[in-house]
Amino acid sequence: MQGAIHWMKEFLILYLLLTILMQLAAMEEYKKYLRFLSGLILLLVLISPLLQLLSGDSGLVILKAYDRFWEQLDAVSEESEGMEFSQDGWNLAAYEDAVAADLLSRVQQKGIPASRASVSLSETCEITRVTVWLDAQYRQEPSSAEEELVAFLSETYHLERTQILIY
Repeated sequence: MQGAIHWMKEFLILYLLLTILMQLAAMEEYKKYLRFLSGLILLLVLISPLLQLLSGDSGLVILKAYDRFWEQLDAVSEESEGMEFSQDGWNLAAYEDAVAADLLSRVQQKGIPASRASVSLSETCEITRVTVWLDAQYRQEPSSAEEELVAFLSETYHLERTQILIY
């Protein structure tokens, strides 16, 4: 009886962990694989008492294979987390470049001759800082040009003055 209770606890804990893992899956593409894999794992846990009864001593071999499977799954999970982190970092940098190019284009369309722009984004892809480099001849004109640029960026991108750097 104690073995059956232990088996049920193990099954329920595993079911809850797999359900949480499914909810935390970042991309829809991975969810179908996780669903398949979790179904297999739950099936193995569900029939493990039968396998132990039928196989006798070879049940120990199955349990060792089961442990190796979990170790390999943990290693794959750690590797995939590392890949997702590096991919997200690359996507954020590419998105920052695209936003900077769009910002530079808009500033130039406004009639302000800027030579370069840089944008920093938060993890939620909100603009945290904008840096704009004005052409040298434009910088020598009165400071109204800077004020015009700050007003344009503040209005268009809803930025505060502390988030805008002009060189």
